[in-house]
Amino acid sequence: MRLLWIAPQAFYSARGTPMNVRRLAEVIAVAGHSIDLLTYGFGDDVPLPPNVRVMRAGRLPFVAHVPIGPSVVKILLDVRVFLHAARLLRSREPYDAIQGFEEGAWIAAALSRLFAVPFVYDMDSDIEVQLDESPLLRSLVPLARRIDRAAVRDAIAVLTVCGTLSERVRRLAPGKPVFQIEDAPNVTASGDRRAARREVERRWQVPGGPLIVYTGNLEPYQGVDLLVRAAARVSVERSDAVVLIVGGNDSQVRKLRELAREVGVAERVVLLGERPETDMPMFLASADVLVSPRSLGTNTPLKLYAYLMSGRPVVATDRPVHTQVLTAAEAVLASATPEGLAEAILGVLRDPEHGEAIGRNAVRLVATNYSAAAFADKARAFASAIESLVAGRK
Repeated sequence: MRLLWIAPQAFYSARGTPMNVRRLAEVIAVAGHSIDLLTYGFGDDVPLPPNVRVMRAGRLPFVAHVPIGPSVVKILLDVRVFLHAARLLRSREPYDAIQGFEEGAWIAAALSRLFAVPFVYDMDSDIEVQLDESPLLRSLVPLARRIDRAAVRDAIAVLTVCGTLSERVRRLAPGKPVFQIEDAPNVTASGDRRAARREVERRWQVPGGPLIVYTGNLEPYQGVDLLVRAAARVSVERSDAVVLIVGGNDSQVRKLRELAREVGVAERVVLLGERPETDMPMFLASADVLVSPRSLGTNTPLKLYAYLMSGRPVVATDRPVHTQVLTAAEAVLASATPEGLAEAILGVLRDPEHGEAIGRNAVRLVATNYSAAAFADKARAFASAIESLVAGRK
């Protein structure tokens, strides 16, 4: 097949959806299909198979970066993506199908009607939920609901990353073909624990004591503020514990540093800001506890799979974003409150043998259900099914 993929993201960047797009493209291209990947004019160049062509829709003169989540800036950039995609579809070489990622599916749906090309909705998150969580764009939820549900109904198939999104599609469009491909870990080996810890302490002057690690962006839905508040409660029992937070832009880091000062743990919360993707194995291996304090949303965070793959004890909030993947056998589940997170973290520190046991269970879970090989098998089956659906429409 010759495919047009519309991914309104900064590609490539070390974030969930761009990572997923890259992996999916690699597998499907190796299976023999060609992909024109249309993205924003931001991001890094990365190696891809020769039959994957990255096409950038350009930038806006007053925009230096793309914010995470819905925004007015993204709407303006999406207009450029739409116009660029329309030019591609007017070319002499026809596309067999369009695949739209996140709000790119709305663009794909409109182009599908204009050019009579079938499209696939790649649903990595619930756009209605994202807009509802944005005070600036909440008023757009009724309109977004109509557009999104029409896109689900018009798509020849929907690809999701987790069970909650698959169930949403089945409610909106019973009988619609739904393919679920969970993210694979973006870290395949975490390295030697002691060496990683020494390196973290040396490079960032991290004090000794139990190391509690979070990696990822610092958007509000991640609940990292809950983790900082939990650190104050943890420090009452374990004054030597350190919370290491990796990720976030300068403004977000400043706000969390201020919060750490307010709750009295400025010396025990270390914020490193954004770090290269290649540093992630070191941070995971160095941890005594890995924490995913996610408080909002429906889609499972990509980092969870890397956390589980590391074999280190994981504390995760007891919310569907986590529990649709894991149980209390693979992680310590906590309420999405500072009190709940603190007690779960302390529970691991009090009983390291239990932490080691759930870490071993987590590795088995990933190896069985969420490995890179499992991801590739599901991606190839998805591509084959889409090829059959497209052929059936000709």
